[in-house]
Amino acid sequence: MENRAAIAAARVKVAIEQPALRSASRIFDAGGASSIRSASHLDRHWRNLRTLFSHNPTVYKARVLGDIAVNGAALPDSGFF
Repeated sequence: MENRAAIAAARVKVAIEQPALRSASRIFDAGGASSIRSASHLDRHWRNLRTLFSHNPTVYKARVLGDIAVNGAALPDSGFF
């Protein structure tokens, strides 16, 4: 059960990274500087996305997911999963 949850979480992370970052950037493009200074603190959410994605590299998760799908490999013992 734990392995299935880790694989499902990795799939979501791989699928959502680029759309999430593009969406956050487009909010700033549309709102300009006022969206950054506003009371909604949108810049904080953008920074949170960047931090999460940079500390948890998608390229490694995608490679492992491919190895699992193609070769039936096991999850690695390393900490990024």
